Amino acid sequence: MKNLLLILSVGLLVGCGKSASSEESLAPAPKAAEFKKGQGLLLTAEATQFIGLRAAETQTKGAAVRIPISAVVDTAEGQQVFVRNGQRWLRTAVRLGAASGELVEVADGLFEGDVIAVAGGWYLWMAELQAIKGGVGCADGH
Repeated sequence: MKNLLLILSVGLLVGCGKSASSEESLAPAPKAAEFKKGQGLLLTAEATQFIGLRAAETQTKGAAVRIPISAVVDTAEGQQVFVRNGQRWLRTAVRLGAASGELVEVADGLFEGDVIAVAGGWYLWMAELQAIKGGVGCADGH
């Protein structure tokens, strides 16, 4: 157990504890995501690819909107789905209904034709939390 903790500690120090050379410290790294309250997250193409973000249009069966269960992000604030808002992704609260296989009905919060994140939603939530709560990532030069 001590060896495992030692290996993890060394890994963190190597990845986060490196001091930047003078050339690296002159130009800050570009941000992978930008957040604006009420508008959502704007990701770079590289960030979108890195998190494996995939989108799909919501479907209806009868009067109910149905989405993949993988699109739902469970947070302390309740169940959320990221909806495309122009070029951005806006976190939206949803109230879910019955689940059937890999799909779940949305009782409230989405409309037919909304484009939602069906993969990568958890990473969108983490990026939003970092922006809202002021967190600093390992690669942000601390």
